[in-house]
Amino acid sequence: MKSMTGFGVGLGEHDGVRATVEIRTLNHRHLDVRLSAPPGCNAAAAAAERIVRARLERGRVDVTIGIEGEAVERERMAAVIPAYRTLERIRTDLGVDAPIDLGAVFLAVTSGGAPAVGRVVGTRAVEAAALAALDQVEEMRLAEGAALRERLLAMVEGMREMSAALVATVRELRERLPERLRARTEMLAQSAALPPIDQDRLRQEVALLLDRSDVTEETDRLVCHVDHLRTTLEGDGPAGRRGDFLAQEMLREAGTLAAKAQDAAVSQMVADLRSVAEQVREQLHNVE
Repeated sequence: MKSMTGFGVGLGEHDGVRATVEIRTLNHRHLDVRLSAPPGCNAAAAAAERIVRARLERGRVDVTIGIEGEAVERERMAAVIPAYRTLERIRTDLGVDAPIDLGAVFLAVTSGGAPAVGRVVGTRAVEAAALAALDQVEEMRLAEGAALRERLLAMVEGMREMSAALVATVRELRERLPERLRARTEMLAQSAALPPIDQDRLRQEVALLLDRSDVTEETDRLVCHVDHLRTTLEGDGPAGRRGDFLAQEMLREAGTLAAKAQDAAVSQMVADLRSVAEQVREQLHNVE
């Protein structure tokens, strides 16, 4: 299991070009990669994004790319010289006496990014840096994921115990329901001086009440969802989306169970179970 929270900084160098890639990951329903790179780094940025998408499945990923080195500076100067000469020719043709500001030319040309940054040299340096940064991110996500797994499994074990107690309580209530209904109807008949209750009619009413309050399917599904959630958390694959779905289904089944049981003790037990299930869902939002 992996958390979706991670951070890493990688360095890469190739033929005089040095690249720095910083990667931050946060929880997100889908994989959302956002890149920040110097102008002219389109090829290198695209390569970094491909590497990130190949390694990560979920989360918001912020990638910051920096490139420097002698090779980059040489390319920048090589771009400045022809630009300056071109401006000199234009100034002469127009008969302008004011000199050309070399610093302004350098700033204008280099702010657009050096040509070498988008070539193979810069791309390979960024790829190496991105891989190193992702290794750190993965290490952090695995460590945090292991801690989350232990916490979630403890919560799921508590839910399993609560579900077992809930099943036992519901079964006991169902066994006692006919006698409770018979006692109440007889007490009502005596207090209101009504004629004796028709036993056939009473049996019909008991049968209908038992059918309406039958929560066997809900309890069975609830226990099944808890077992599936534990199996999912113990597995090696991504658990976030599947776990969130199972926790949501548990909440739905618990709500239906409480509505049908119509018992204060059951309602309290369901409320406690739903509280833990909500906590599990919240934690699963940080899991890949």
